Amino acid sequence: MGTCGMHKTILLTILCLVCVAVPLAAQTTAPENMVQIPAGKFWMGRAYTIYTDSADLVPIGKMDDRPANNIDLDAFYVDKYEVTNADYAKFLQSAGTSTKPPWHWPQGKIEAGKEKLPVYNVNWFEATAYCKWAGKRLPTEAEWEKAARGGLDRNHYAWGDADYIDTSEKYLQAPQGAGRANPDEPIPARLEGTDAMPVGSFKPNGYGLYDMIGNVREWVNDWYDADYYVFMPKRNPQGPETGRYRGVRGGGWQDYSANTIGGPSDNNTVDTRDFSDPDLRATTIGFRCAK
Repeated sequence: MGTCGMHKTILLTILCLVCVAVPLAAQTTAPENMVQIPAGKFWMGRAYTIYTDSADLVPIGKMDDRPANNIDLDAFYVDKYEVTNADYAKFLQSAGTSTKPPWHWPQGKIEAGKEKLPVYNVNWFEATAYCKWAGKRLPTEAEWEKAARGGLDRNHYAWGDADYIDTSEKYLQAPQGAGRANPDEPIPARLEGTDAMPVGSFKPNGYGLYDMIGNVREWVNDWYDADYYVFMPKRNPQGPETGRYRGVRGGGWQDYSANTIGGPSDNNTVDTRDFSDPDLRATTIGFRCAK
């Protein structure tokens, strides 16, 4: 074969490899039980204020979720479900971990029938260790809020702005046995009761994520600062550099209370911020991971 023919062969080989490589890259799928949240901008924080019906017009909720910011995030993956007891048990059984089981597990083992409940009584350090073991990390506060909004714009709740979802709504419906304020207007998340429910008991939000509101509140990676939204960067914010408390997001199973507008409490919104001592282990706080 002449030099010219050899060059043509090499060129054709390279072109074939490129043609094969492009579709493979395009077909990359999310890791198991994770969902890709697309890159782009979203409004983070509360762009409005709900007031009481008193003459004083007292705002409902804290003021730390204002002003709203138009935040630009890179694409990321987030767990479809909250980390379960069964998931966490695998971590505890792995070699090299010194993390102890949650204190409420009898003899350090999962109570029968509760394998699919979200793990709780896990502090921020233990949640971080689990995510690292799984090859992941805790989501930033901005990532968590974008994921919780489910692709909706400036919505107050994970399901939109309605305080209740009626039985004709095709979105989320409370399963049998879940706490309901009104049988005809079921609360579309686990916001009351005596314990969490198995993950995925309710239909997902617009991104296909379960229990972003309700069930258990969730640790995020960020330090908490009440004034952070005033000066936060508008692209891929990572939270304050230091602090005393870590962020917690999403309402939990104990957070339902009728407020003055007759719906779920302000703790159950996608924009409400919360925080806790990173050493705290609580029956109301769990987590999910991101990547």
